[in-house]
Amino acid sequence: MSPGKSILALFMAVILLASGSGCQTPTATKSLTEAPAPSTPIVSPPNPAAPSAVPQSTTPSPIPTPKPSVPLQPASVVLGDLTITPTTIVAGEQVTYSIPVSNTGGTEGSYTVVFKHKSSGGSIGSDNVEVTLKPGETRTATFTTTKNESGTYFISVSDKNSQYTVTTPIYAVPATSASAITSPPPSMVGINTHTELYGTGADPDIITLGPKVGGQPWTPYQRKPGMSFEAYTRGSPVLAPFDMVLVGFRDTSQTVSGRLADDVKLFFQSASPDWPGVYMTVYHLLNSPLLTGHTQSSSNDPSAPPAQGLQLFWDGNYTLSPTGDASSYGALIGYKVKRGELIGFAGTVPAPDGVGAHSFADFYFFVPDTSINPNIKNGDKHLHLVQPGSFFYWKSFSTDATFPSGVLAYPFECDGFQLAVEQRDVNFKYPARK
Repeated sequence: MSPGKSILALFMAVILLASGSGCQTPTATKSLTEAPAPSTPIVSPPNPAAPSAVPQSTTPSPIPTPKPSVPLQPASVVLGDLTITPTTIVAGEQVTYSIPVSNTGGTEGSYTVVFKHKSSGGSIGSDNVEVTLKPGETRTATFTTTKNESGTYFISVSDKNSQYTVTTPIYAVPATSASAITSPPPSMVGINTHTELYGTGADPDIITLGPKVGGQPWTPYQRKPGMSFEAYTRGSPVLAPFDMVLVGFRDTSQTVSGRLADDVKLFFQSASPDWPGVYMTVYHLLNSPLLTGHTQSSSNDPSAPPAQGLQLFWDGNYTLSPTGDASSYGALIGYKVKRGELIGFAGTVPAPDGVGAHSFADFYFFVPDTSINPNIKNGDKHLHLVQPGSFFYWKSFSTDATFPSGVLAYPFECDGFQLAVEQRDVNFKYPARK
């Protein structure tokens, strides 16, 4: 073939190839070729600025100042009210002390609760209970014990105070006897020689043991619980009839018709072996050395008077935590006085006719017996009111006098006996417990 024909044949082959006539193309190539062109141009997102294009700060970032940590408050203990259950037991029974303890601090801590106790018989001791408290937690510390010695027990935890009574098994007292010893003293010399000191007796209708009548034959007011002993003058010293322990007080002194009626009451428990389980109340007092913070001539609301400790009335007996401003009286609860020692000063009340005044001190006694006192609505129902002028024998006190078993001391100075000069001052106070 000539060169010219060869060039022409090559040219025709190229044209045929371009028109696709008479030949097949690979599938992959066909798919790529048949893909439709996009109708909208694809715009690429702008390229992010190169790191070197970001402006760099020349000022270093400030370093945060750490907040000061608040230290946790240490454990701090707050005590609730001291509770004793029950408040009266028979020797050999159990009693439980309880007191809430709260941790008001910010950390856990332990606290030792010390239940201190002192008895009217002179025993002293303590019992410890340890509690561990989380922040904000309150738990009750309790201690249960058994007491075999009769008397009044005074319990304290820090500045919290309470008390309870342990009685001896109840014995029977002959209803007609003038003495729980059941017989008169061997000799009546010096006995009942100052009956002129006797005033109005108790209301016979509420006397539930022994003779119902005693004292002067003057008509008592209804439910009068005790017998009046006539004082020589307002402020006359009043003496303890037997060994006893202060277990409570109440001040219902008040202004009547513009004049003050003195009525400080003191409640005592016998510490005499002759009279186990006997309680005595003296009232219409002006003042007492056993109330170390009391100022005489107070006028109080009789419906809510200052009161503390055991309260004894013709129809009930119970124990009170300090009420009103009782704490300011500084009562020496648990203080033991011996027969013939000073317990108070006689007060004065306006005379019933409104003319003049009357100075005296009233006494009433509760004596235990196996029988039930139907007048007692709450408390120990085996305590009975007796008529002081006819149930007991009485004798003048002196430092050298001999007292037969069961005989009480007249509550006033007589037959030449006088207290020390400083104790005849109505402002005299005992300095401390004993």
